[in-house]
Formats: sequence, C-alpha cells, structure tokens
Amino acid sequence: MTASFRYPMFMVGYQPTYRVPPISTVYGLLSAAKGEKVHLHDLRIGYDFVAEGAGLDLERIRIYGNETKVIPTLFRGTDIVNREFLYNCTLTLYLTDMAFEDYLTRPRYNLLLGRQSDLAWVEAVDTVTLIEQENVEIRNTIVPFTGDIPGQVVSLPSDFTDEAERRPLKVMPYCIVDSPQTISFGYLDPERNLGVHLHEFSN
Repeated sequence: MTASFRYPMFMVGYQPTYRVPPISTVYGLLSAAKGEKVHLHDLRIGYDFVAEGAGLDLERIRIYGNETKVIPTLFRGTDIVNREFLYNCTLTLYLTDMAFEDYLTRPRYNLLLGRQSDLAWVEAVDTVTLIEQENVEIRNTIVPFTGDIPGQVVSLPSDFTDEAERRPLKVMPYCIVDSPQTISFGYLDPERNLGVHLHEFSN
C-alpha cells in the first residue's frame, strides 16, 4: 500500500521520494523473488508505476558509524526524520525471462518497494506480446537520459553489489518520466494500451 524511494545521500531531516522506483529497486525486487542476485544483463525490463497520492510521515531512525564511515557495530543514537511516501501503488513490470513467472508467483523473500515496511504483493502474472513501435508514448517510468524528453534528471546506480557493504554499480544519468512523453522507439502493450521502454544492459 506504500512505497518510498529515497534520494541517495539525502541526509537531512526531510527525506523525499522519487515518484517512480529506480532501476536498482526493481532489480532488487526481482532478486528477492528469485532468491539470489539478478544481474543487469540477465534480462531486459520495462515498467510503469502509478500511485494515488503522497504523504509525509515521521520516522525514527537508528544511526550507526562515525562521521566518515558507517560501522554496523557503532551505534550513535536515534533521530526523527520526515519521510515522504507514496500510497496505493501499482507497479506493472515487463520482463523478457519467462522463468520469473514462477519466481513472482512464489517469491523466495519478501517483495519490497522501498523500506522494509513497504511490502508488495503480486496480483497477476500474464504473458503479453509487445509490439515494436516508433514514436511511442510512455509515462510513469524511468529512462536513460538523452536530452530528448523532459523530466527530472538524476544520477543513479543501476544496481548494487550483494555484499554486506553494498557498492553502487553502473551509475548513470536517468530521466524520470511522470507525464506523457514520446520516445522515438519503444514498445506497445496492446492489452493495456501502454507504452513501454525496455532497459537493456550488456555484460
């Protein structure tokens, strides 16, 4: 029912949320469903994310580490932050690997859309044939930044390592699309009349 996609390195008392999940969040969700690390080059993904609204909540956080490095065993205290969240959210995923039908039907670990309290569940898994199309309209998603379409430009990791102290992988500029925009080439989901941009990463 809720989702929160925190701005990286935003450490002040107010933590806003992106309006759509970053690529790394989606791959993290797929890794939880599969029960092991899903790498960027394992499959192509596209998605559309909508939320009915946003709210603001007070949250107590526990602070670890010192001024220069996070050390899990060094507890420094607690703090109160204002955290923005989205509610009544729907994520429509498009995946090119049919094996994820089983993973998403019976996920190995909890599916999250942000914090540990932002639990998600799968309503349906369907097979759909996407139609290649020029000048397709997309909305409520994220695409690599090219300067061709307007939107909020952010520098984000596409993925993280799966070690204890996670490291960002493939940091690049993205454009958050939260209004109808036309891309030169994409795909159309004819059942939902929804434009899709499929992300593809090489090894």
